[in-house]
Amino acid sequence: MSARVTFLAVMLLAAAGPAKAACGGAIAEFEAIAASDARTGNLNKSVYSRIVTELGHVKAQCSAGHDAEAGHALAAIKSRHGYR
Repeated sequence: MSARVTFLAVMLLAAAGPAKAACGGAIAEFEAIAASDARTGNLNKSVYSRIVTELGHVKAQCSAGHDAEAGHALAAIKSRHGYR
């Protein structure tokens, strides 16, 4: 019986890994785009600072395993600042 429980625990952890990675990947991708836009002058530095601050909350949600909430919050940040 304990072997089954161990197997199920490993499977659940493995299943959670890719979702968390996808969440973190989307955040990192947007962060890189915003940083690039700030460096090239296509994004005001103060707006970039606001984006970075707002992303802190999204990163915390992602790290906590709240992928759906993090995705919605990231989409809201993108929309609010004119990104798709």
